[in-house]
Amino acid sequence: MTARQIVAGAVAATLLTVGLLALRWPVYLSDFDPWGIQVKCGSGFSADLVQATFAGRTEHCQRALAVRRMWAIPVTLLGWLIVVVLVLPLLRPQNAAP
Repeated sequence: MTARQIVAGAVAATLLTVGLLALRWPVYLSDFDPWGIQVKCGSGFSADLVQATFAGRTEHCQRALAVRRMWAIPVTLLGWLIVVVLVLPLLRPQNAAP
């Protein structure tokens, strides 16, 4: 492996990690519900709008989730694309010399 491939692999691992953690990490609003608890909207993987419904902030939660997904999914996909580009040449059969 060349130094360029090692750097690309490190970048890909970082992008994948950041993207997947961002999707996994909970999304909160800066608003509080009637009981004084910060409104949780769910994560990038799934929405949990029960608390937002009680607080009357469903639209804000949907917007916050969309923003999280809007940047986290492309970051994850870019990391995955770099991994695929690095791994594909390794999977190709090498021509054996007779």
